[in-house]
Amino acid sequence: MNVTKLLLQQATLNVLVALTMVQPGLAAMLADSPGEPNLRPQVLAYDPPARGAPGDRTDAGSRDPHNFLALIPATNFGWTAIAHPTFWLYLPASLPDDIPFEFVLRDEHQEVVFRTVFELEKAAGIASFSLPPNSPPLETGKKYQWCFLYGNISRHGWVERVEMKPEILVQLETASLRERVLLLAKHGLWYETLTELVALRGKLLSQLQTATLEERLLIYAENDLRYEALAELSGFEKISSLATLDADWEALLQHPFVRLHGIVSPR
Repeated sequence: MNVTKLLLQQATLNVLVALTMVQPGLAAMLADSPGEPNLRPQVLAYDPPARGAPGDRTDAGSRDPHNFLALIPATNFGWTAIAHPTFWLYLPASLPDDIPFEFVLRDEHQEVVFRTVFELEKAAGIASFSLPPNSPPLETGKKYQWCFLYGNISRHGWVERVEMKPEILVQLETASLRERVLLLAKHGLWYETLTELVALRGKLLSQLQTATLEERLLIYAENDLRYEALAELSGFEKISSLATLDADWEALLQHPFVRLHGIVSPR
């Protein structure tokens, strides 16, 4: 037996012991439950800025064949702490390839700061656009209106770059990937929260796809996904392999016209 496998097995064993000590009756509760158990660890709590702004997310159930949805807070306003954030869209249906997407960024006086036409995979699902490194950086303390244009459809919202507090930076340096998402949401950083949650969920789905039971349990432990670990140990197959992150999605995406489980499902 090689050293790596031995260490993996030992780490998994340690995780199982810790889980059993913390919540000794949970595995039995999961196994005995006839339906999906209503058990979750701490779920993401997004704390938005106490202000709103005019915007247009639109109804994802619209009959317009070129319809799409901007994934922004219910207030149409969000914070970021980085100079070149990522903006997110939801496409309820595939869109034609012959119409380009355009992104426009304006300052508070409606002066154009940056404009570009970009390629976007137009299959149904979530998609994103990141401000390129060579674009003007967002300035701290300033508000910007951004807009996606596709044919005669436009969706827009507002973003303000804020300064990250030193104590938050210290916490982020030692946090696990999911702890980072929880911290970013707690401090109202919408754009980073959504971007890191998407990346984390995609990474874990990829890892879990070919992982053994021991490796899966270790992945759950490293990312503080105790609910999933105990559910798998008890043989409970009715829940998602990333039920906690699915719950995070539901807590974050607040648009009333989107079927949230459709967004969080893999393609």
